Amino acid sequence: MKKTLILLGAMLAGAAASQAQVNIPYTEIPYEVHYHWGLIDLNIATGRVTMSTDGQQFNATLDGSSIPWEGRIFCISDQLQATMTPTSGLSHETVTYENGWYRKPLVAEYRSGTYDANNPANYKNIKGEGDLNADGSTMEAVTVTADMLGMFYYFREIDFESMAPGSSITIPITVEGGYDQSVVVTYNGKSSYSVGGNTFPTYSTSFEYSYRGAMSGYPVQAQVSVSNRIPLLLSANLPVGHIEMIHNPY
Repeated sequence: MKKTLILLGAMLAGAAASQAQVNIPYTEIPYEVHYHWGLIDLNIATGRVTMSTDGQQFNATLDGSSIPWEGRIFCISDQLQATMTPTSGLSHETVTYENGWYRKPLVAEYRSGTYDANNPANYKNIKGEGDLNADGSTMEAVTVTADMLGMFYYFREIDFESMAPGSSITIPITVEGGYDQSVVVTYNGKSSYSVGGNTFPTYSTSFEYSYRGAMSGYPVQAQVSVSNRIPLLLSANLPVGHIEMIHNPY
């Protein structure tokens, strides 16, 4: 369950697949997170993505926490800053700053206001800082979640209309002082998604990021709104169950 919340809290065919570089005003997107495993069907968390561009600089954050679970509240906080440089195809992403924070305070401490989020004993991040116990697969999921924020930019840049269903593109990513990475994005075709009693036309897509030279193993399905390119649904299958992040425009 811990790894489930972390992933969310806890993510095309050459030059013709790219539009012009996009301008994004400051935008906040709320999400609900659902967990399915057998007969279990729970609304387990809330999250909020913020994003904006300043020239070629793209800034995005994800903040989320679960409902109380086993006496704790599992929290994730991700930040991505990247330069999106126009090329002959999709913008090349150079990550200038990225960090993901994992915390799991006791419910009583969290609600009382006495919880010190900056105490190293209370967090672990993807830069290796903090003393909170978190295994390698947990921190890999945190890293992939931070990477995934870049897709909120690419969803606006990719020209899905010019693509054939089933086509994919690999977007290279340069990480300053770290591994060169990539994300493989696949366009599955036009679709629709219903939420809150309303049905919206969407682009059905999937994407998967690499992690330290190999694919992460966390493919993410996304239903992207045709009208504003915001993902209405982000979903992934994990060993502990199926997770969905759902945005309701209304």
